[in-house]
Amino acid sequence: MQTETVLRQALGERIRPVLVVNKVDRCFLELQLDGEEAYQKFQRVIENVNVIMTTYEDPLLGDVMVYPEKGTVTFSAGLYGWAFTLTNFAKIYASKFGVDESKMLERLWGENFFDPATKKWTTKNTGSPTCKRGFVQFCYQPIKQIINTCMNDQKDKLWPMLKKLGVTMKSDEKELLGKALMKRVMQTWLPASTALLEVMIHHLPSPSMAQRYRVENLYKGPLDDKYAEAIRNCDPEGPLMLYASKMIPASDKGRFFCAWSCVLLERSQLVRK
Repeated sequence: MQTETVLRQALGERIRPVLVVNKVDRCFLELQLDGEEAYQKFQRVIENVNVIMTTYEDPLLGDVMVYPEKGTVTFSAGLYGWAFTLTNFAKIYASKFGVDESKMLERLWGENFFDPATKKWTTKNTGSPTCKRGFVQFCYQPIKQIINTCMNDQKDKLWPMLKKLGVTMKSDEKELLGKALMKRVMQTWLPASTALLEVMIHHLPSPSMAQRYRVENLYKGPLDDKYAEAIRNCDPEGPLMLYASKMIPASDKGRFFCAWSCVLLERSQLVRK
């Protein structure tokens, strides 16, 4: 219910959403899910969110649904500070297989299966024990292998694996054990900040773009006056405006204390009062 409430509010204010599927570490550490089980759980979560989005979508926003194969879904372990999008793995395997990154990205989700024995992609599982879904084979299993190696303190296997991934650990970090080691390794390999920043940069609109269709949500005056035009155009030379963010009732009836913020853009400098 909380997710639906937040989505409904965001879409009502014409804010384009992206999705973070959190607590994926539980799939490896607690639930011990195999790759296909985890994929089906992730798929259901994403489908449920997309159903909510289509219910409250706004025509001005266009398609607001999220798709892992388009990079608008982040899989995260917030407790341990790591996260990834499919583009992280698409970049690695695109160079390895010598294919276009966008094509590799599409194959890492949905009904795309790869069999290392035949080195062929198919749109359905062939039944071969080596044939697995692209997401499972190229995303889930490598993470599971790294986590299990850390949790079992198999450092003789871990360091060669990290070297292949281009992950460098500091000398004091190499002394860590168990969850502490796993946390540091995963943070170094797949830092949450990088994944979230990638999603925000590539898939969320800039203010100059968003305010063109959000101006009527931000300003209740005439939409053709100088104030609306300044908001619509993100005009740094526009008139100074004040936003009352909170009204606190005073002891005198009908009077309020007002919490407010004032933003003035002048000569590319941001001044707040």
